[in-house]
Amino acid sequence: MGQFEHPNIIRLDGVITSSVPVMIITEFMENGALDSFLRLNDGQFTPIQLVGMLRGIASGMRYLSDMSYVHRDLAARNILVNSNLVCKVSDFGLSRFLEENSSDPTYTSSLGGKIPIRWTAPEAIAFRKFTSASDVWSYGIVMWEVMSFGERPYWDMSNQDVSRPL
Repeated sequence: MGQFEHPNIIRLDGVITSSVPVMIITEFMENGALDSFLRLNDGQFTPIQLVGMLRGIASGMRYLSDMSYVHRDLAARNILVNSNLVCKVSDFGLSRFLEENSSDPTYTSSLGGKIPIRWTAPEAIAFRKFTSASDVWSYGIVMWEVMSFGERPYWDMSNQDVSRPL
C-alpha cells in the first residue's frame, strides 16, 4: 500500500508496529465509507456528482491495474470519501500483485478463502481466478451501489442465491 501514489488511492501515512494490534495510519477521510455516506445523503447528489465520484474510483482502479495489482474486494464500503467528495480506493487486505512477465496475469486464490460474493465476478467465484477484468466486474457493482445511493447489491437474495447460477 505504501508504494501507491495516486489521488484516488488512500495514502498510507505510517504503521505502528509497537502495539497489538498493529495499526495502519492513513490520510483522514472526513465522510468515511462511500456506502454509508450515500445512504446518509440519499437523493442529495445530482447524477453528475455521482458520476464524478465514479470517475475518481475508475481512475484509482486503472492505476492499480497499471501497477499490476488486483484489488479483489472493490465495493462501496471500501471506498472512502473526503470533504470535497473525492473518492479513494482503500482496504487492500485481499489485493495481490500479478506477475508482470506472465502472458495471462492472474491470481488464483486458495480454496476456503472468503470472497465477497456480491461483488465478485462469476469466473472468480467459479474458478477462484482473479484478474483486472474481475475488478472491472466489481466496479460495475460499485456503479450500481453509487447510483442507488448505497443500496446493497442483490439485497433480496442470499449469498447462496447470488452464486447458485454458477
